[in-house]
Amino acid sequence: MNNELSKLRDSLIAEAKSSPMLLSDLAGLEAYVSESYNSRSFIELLQNADDANATKFYVMRSGDYLFVANNGRPFNIKDLESLCRSASSNKVRGTSIGYRGIGFKSVVSFAKEVHLISGDFEITFSKELSKKLIPQAVKVPLIRIPHELDKSVRNELSDEIKRIQDEGYETIFIFSGVLANQIDEEYTSFASTTLLFLHNIQVIKIDLSKIVTANIAEIDKNEKGRILRVSTTDAISNWFVCSDSNCSIAFSMNNGKASRLSKSDAIIHAFLPTEDSCGLGVVINGDFSTDPSRRHLIMDETTIKVISKLANLYASLLKYALANNDKGVVDALMPYFDLKLIQLMKQSFEKEFTKNIKDAFGKELSNIKLAPSWLNAEDFAKIMDASNLPYIAPECSEVLGLSDFLKYLGNKPEVVESLIKKVEKTEISILGYAQIVAAGIKEVLMNHKLPSLATTDLVISDGGLCSFKEINDKEEEIDESYVQLLIDNGISENDISLFLKKMGLTKINEVQFSDEEDDDDYFGNDDEEDDYDDKKSYNPTSVTQWFNDADTSTKPVANNEGIQKWRSAEENTLAALNANGFRLKDVSKQNLGFDLEGNDPNGKNIYIEVKSIDYVGQKFRMTNNEFAAAQYKPGNYYLALVYQNKDSFEISLIKDPVNRLNLTRQVVQWVWECSEYEYNPMKFKM
Repeated sequence: MNNELSKLRDSLIAEAKSSPMLLSDLAGLEAYVSESYNSRSFIELLQNADDANATKFYVMRSGDYLFVANNGRPFNIKDLESLCRSASSNKVRGTSIGYRGIGFKSVVSFAKEVHLISGDFEITFSKELSKKLIPQAVKVPLIRIPHELDKSVRNELSDEIKRIQDEGYETIFIFSGVLANQIDEEYTSFASTTLLFLHNIQVIKIDLSKIVTANIAEIDKNEKGRILRVSTTDAISNWFVCSDSNCSIAFSMNNGKASRLSKSDAIIHAFLPTEDSCGLGVVINGDFSTDPSRRHLIMDETTIKVISKLANLYASLLKYALANNDKGVVDALMPYFDLKLIQLMKQSFEKEFTKNIKDAFGKELSNIKLAPSWLNAEDFAKIMDASNLPYIAPECSEVLGLSDFLKYLGNKPEVVESLIKKVEKTEISILGYAQIVAAGIKEVLMNHKLPSLATTDLVISDGGLCSFKEINDKEEEIDESYVQLLIDNGISENDISLFLKKMGLTKINEVQFSDEEDDDDYFGNDDEEDDYDDKKSYNPTSVTQWFNDADTSTKPVANNEGIQKWRSAEENTLAALNANGFRLKDVSKQNLGFDLEGNDPNGKNIYIEVKSIDYVGQKFRMTNNEFAAAQYKPGNYYLALVYQNKDSFEISLIKDPVNRLNLTRQVVQWVWECSEYEYNPMKFKM
């Protein structure tokens, strides 16, 4: 035993002999700490290794012994004294994970003796040996007086010790008399996120009843943070970790995009995981104060300061994600809790975090225009773009909770009158016009003055966009499909009639909304014959030619890049057409009356509604929204009839279906049905 260790040992023995009652009290304190840290010994040993700048951490059982080793800085005399004396750690908060100096006492719950081999030290902690030295003490603690390592133990374990040391491990703890079941459960079930916020540890290997490994590596980084890959025996997970001011936010990554965690998985870390949820869809880390078990946060002054810094990091990430239309990050950052109701709850991380949010954002997001709930996001975006105003992109506007979050920050949805003024600067979908008009009619019926609703071009008559006043002056009618769209958006025909009377537009009422019933169930003229060419005599030589004569042509072979059997009809149609000269995007979720929008091979605007059929000649239906969109854009609107079998995928385009097909109006939530059509497909090999 070297001189430094002898001096420390003699000092501790002298203290114990002079006050055996105090030694017994320390034994009781050790037992209490051990109970408080129950099932946390792995975490504490890992933390100590990380604080010693270790990059590797190793756990192995051999017979009745448990070996825990790391390749960090070997123990010096100050480290050993901190281990022996409760709450006398030489660690400084903010520069290391642990700082209380009591975590190592957790091993008392599962080991009878603890042996330490590190640097110049080879020692044993043993209650039995300490009791022999201090017989007058009623109880003695395990981790207090260091004893020289028993030579018989050293000889028995020499092979394992040498092998571990040869692998580069500088510090080895050996626990004897361990409780196998407890160790197996604790050491083999740690969370993969355990590695995310450690400063140094990169590799963990656990060799117990089963072998568990975990590795962490940086695979990429950008101006906001690092992408880390955690590989364990059972799975590989990727994380985007953003850090600032000694706190971090980590996003789970799937297929290169941030993914929202469940509330139970969104755990707060105080460098190592606690059992508290942060209430967001991410994992967060900070130098929080915790209770002795490190399971729960303590809401003291230090924790509150860390939460304030974390709110600033959160604000910068959300601003960045909104500016870059990163839907995954925005979704992950949305709270699970109600921002207003949380203020009524007891003190918690969520409550304190919410208090800091408004200050963190300041006024930077207060000028963002919010879409009203009754207007689709795609059309709202067009209106805002035309007016050069900030707004939430359609991709992000779908994120549940974002609108409520921005309202909490003070933002308000655009009102009808404001949108009517702005919509004149651009062209939107028929659905969008109908949604604005429906909202406007409700305003007028509530006795709000809205003169611009009558004079702005928002209504469809005879397939064209015009104003209520224009229709009234010409004694014409609103298109029936447009009226049905208003009904679909919560306006009855009686509401329309009352609105027209309030606005003084009586002629439309007389012409269209009289008491007489219209029994015509058909759209179009049955006597009109479609002018189709004989498809058998047509043999196009290019995709452009096939498209230009879509209603009369067929092409048996085409570029089939991107077509897969498992994809939906919409996805395969998008892939097939884009591989053959089209430039389309999927807007099916926007409910605009068509699935695909973009440019045809000639560079002209095109709108395509995809209809999947199981056999050629099968009936298909158009919704009233689709019918209205087709009626409004007759020269640019196409139906894509899609037929797929095991070997091929076919697309037959029908231009201007409203005027070319015999569509029968059916009272099934008002749809338009077609049972007769020419099928002239473009054929793709699967």
